[in-house]
Amino acid sequence: MLAFYEIMRIFAIVLLLLPALSACDLFRLRDSDPPTKPPLWNDFSTDWQKCMENLEFCYEDGRNVVKYSGLFTQDYSFHFSAQDANDYNIPQPWNRSQEQDMLINLHSQSDSIRIILEPLEGQNDDISANEARIYRKYTLNLYKAGVTTPEVYSGNLELQFNLSSGYWYISRWYDYRAYSHPTWGKMKYDYSQ
Repeated sequence: MLAFYEIMRIFAIVLLLLPALSACDLFRLRDSDPPTKPPLWNDFSTDWQKCMENLEFCYEDGRNVVKYSGLFTQDYSFHFSAQDANDYNIPQPWNRSQEQDMLINLHSQSDSIRIILEPLEGQNDDISANEARIYRKYTLNLYKAGVTTPEVYSGNLELQFNLSSGYWYISRWYDYRAYSHPTWGKMKYDYSQ
């Protein structure tokens, strides 16, 4: 007889809890969350502009980090500004593996990055069928959590592109100090460790 009363007590508790459980939408069917928007990316860098856009996409969206080293030729090298190399004792040059490691570190330590590239006055780009030399003035703003003002890096750069098997790749990157802010190269060096 005790078992019957115990079963009835449990049944009564369930009946009392049923309205509360139904009110919290526990059993309601919900729509799934929409998929996140994929990161911007040019799948086929059939011109140097698309390759340069992909460079920006790698910095501005951390989901593109895994694609970064694919922007460069096997013999790629990054050349720090002469002033940075002397002032900070930076070894010259860097290869694509060091670039990849740096970008992973950079994205793990920052919230967002914004890049502004503008044509460099008085310096025309040199573009041929298989090679391109692009000259730009840059500003790179690095935002960190809890900090309202970004870290600002600026200077000038020269990117050399090569066409290989129908796709463009960066073969050389030269960084030049031009302003009072630290350079892109200095930022790379700081986030390489």
